[in-house]
Amino acid sequence: MKMPILIVLFFYIVISIFQISAVADALKLIFMTNNTFLEGLLFIVSLFLTFMPFIGPILGIIGATFIWEWNIFFSALLFFWPYMIGFFFMVLRKNPNHDDASKIKSKDIEDAQILDEEKYK
Repeated sequence: MKMPILIVLFFYIVISIFQISAVADALKLIFMTNNTFLEGLLFIVSLFLTFMPFIGPILGIIGATFIWEWNIFFSALLFFWPYMIGFFFMVLRKNPNHDDASKIKSKDIEDAQILDEEKYK
């Protein structure tokens, strides 16, 4: 049971390192820094920007595409995989509220019918 959690944690950390590096490279490209101190500051800023929705992935795609010369498809896959998985599960998910509401209404109708039958006995 603990082994799959460790594997998932390992891959999450590895993917996060790639994402942080790509965002840091994108920020270096955008601000055109050659100073080591400023690159360090941009790396610290990239730690926070990487995990911001849509800002981090877009900067990461810029870094992976222009600096690392990756294909845009693979760089988008690296950064938008959580959104793709979330969209996939959202599409496959059933709407539980609709089914529960109809079951509750049918149960209420049955209860009302039982009360009416007992009333006329």
